[in-house]
Parts: sequence; structure tokens; C-alpha cells
Amino acid sequence: MLKLLLRLSLLLGAVGLLGGLGLAAGLRRGYVDAFYARFTSPPAGSLVLGTSRAAQAIKPSVLAARLGQRYEGPWLNYAFTLAESPYGPGYLSSIQRKLAPGTRQGLFILAVDPWSLSLPSPAPRAAAAPAEPAHKSQEVVFPEANSMVSQLASVSQNPNFDYLAHYLHKPFYQLLLNADTAHVIERLHPDGWLEIALPPPSANPALLERRTAEKLATYRALAATSYLAGSRLHYLQKTIEYLRQHGQVVLVRLPTGAAMATIEAQYQPNFDQQMRELAHRYAIPYLNYLPLAYPTNDGNHLTRTAAAQLSQRLAGDMAN
Repeated sequence: MLKLLLRLSLLLGAVGLLGGLGLAAGLRRGYVDAFYARFTSPPAGSLVLGTSRAAQAIKPSVLAARLGQRYEGPWLNYAFTLAESPYGPGYLSSIQRKLAPGTRQGLFILAVDPWSLSLPSPAPRAAAAPAEPAHKSQEVVFPEANSMVSQLASVSQNPNFDYLAHYLHKPFYQLLLNADTAHVIERLHPDGWLEIALPPPSANPALLERRTAEKLATYRALAATSYLAGSRLHYLQKTIEYLRQHGQVVLVRLPTGAAMATIEAQYQPNFDQQMRELAHRYAIPYLNYLPLAYPTNDGNHLTRTAAAQLSQRLAGDMAN
């Protein structure tokens, strides 16, 4: 009996060792997912922040090439999704963990739009709902409180076993099958930029039309059930106040499709004025690129070619 238990222990140990070696090889060679590498990269000195619109639209490598002598690195796009990284306590805490200690001359691009500053309404939205006073922010339940961005304690560990154990939404063995990124639509680059490797919109107008219709329907429903929340504005201000201690903060409103811009104007017609006033209060720039026409993959997110162009423009505006 003892010999049998010993053999079983040796067998399980060998399986565990092989599995660990296979996992390590997969992490080195293959594509993991659209988020993992941001949690394994070293702490950053300059950050791009926001939701998926920023994740796909701003390339830190382009900014660093033009502005690297002026601001500290490493440079990282630390924007995620509307579900994971709207402005709130969880995102702010994650930003604080990701910022390199001792940073004094970083560049922090904070992408803002009505959605990243909204919360679900308790009832369908018939008219513009007033934002709750900022002092009530502690009473608000933030939907992203249990998300990976809010909960992940270690955001610069490689390999990041906490992420792999709790937030990787696919079997480990698939890491070995994804060694070739040439056929992966979502490609997360070392600088945190999320490339969506789709053909140009002109190559398949029908696909663009279908994707855009689906996205617009989602956001019309969101506008009907959300309101611009004082609690999120409160945490945007706290984020600005924290990052101003470490360098230059810039508010940026990114371009999107014309139909999406119309939805946002109907949802929050005074949003730009609020952002201008906020930027004036903190003596920081507010760059509004929303009126600019750039191609999108779905009426919301810029194409990869447009992302390079916008990043060059943003770098030029910051240089000037």
C-alpha cells in the first residue's frame, strides 16, 4: 500500500511538473488574452487610461517615440473595457498599484466619455437624470467592484498566477495552441495597445454595417438605462489629483463614429462643457477629438490604422 501511494505521488508530481513546464512554455510563446500582458509588465511611468475605446485607439509606443525625452517611461496603455475600467475606486486603486514608484515626470492620458462616467439608473431613463452629489459617492455600489481590475492585487508580476487562476477564461492547454499570433484577431502589444486585426472597413462594408448596428443598439439601450454619475466624476477628480503629483495629466475625448457621437450628444449634451470646466479647475489640457472623422471597426472603436494616425496627432499636440 505504501509503495502504491509512493508511485501515485511520483506520478502526480511528474504530471504537475510537466503541466507547469507546458504552461510556462505557453506563456512565453503564445498569446494569452486581451488583458494578461498588462498585468505582467513592469510598473509604468506614463499611462493611457480609459475603457476599450482608449485601449484600441492610443499607441504608447508612438507617444514615447515623440515625447520620450520629456516624460518618464515605461509607457503603457492601461485601459481595459467599460465593464472593467470606468472611473471609480477600483480603477484608481489599480492605477496606484501600476504606477512606477518615484515617478515625478510621467504623462497620463485620461480618455473620457459619458459612458465611463455613468452608472445604471434604478429605472429606465425618461429624461436626463441629475448626477448625485459627489459627497454621496461612498454610498454608491460600483458594478465593477468584483472585476479583475478592481480585485487583482498584483498587477506587475510575471507570470501572474493570480490572474491565471481567477481571470483566464479558457483552459490552460489552449495557451500551447496559441503560439502563432498571426491568426489572432485581438493582439495585445507590449506597450498595452490592443490591436484588432480586422480588414479595413472598405474591404467588407456589409460586416462593418452589421457590427455598427449591433454596437449602436447596445449603446442606445445603455443611454436609456444610465445617468452621468457624480460619484464617477468624483473618482475622476481623485484620479487627476493623484496623478498630478507624478507628472502631466491630459483629458482626451476620443473620436468615434458619427452615429455614436449623436447618441452621446443626445444622452449628455453638456458633457464637453463639463470636461472643459474640469480641466480648467485643475489647469490641465482637454483635447476633444470627437469631431474628427476616423474610420472605425464598429461605429465605436478606431481601426488599427486610425489608431496609429490619432496617436501621431496626439503626440504632436502634446509636443506643441
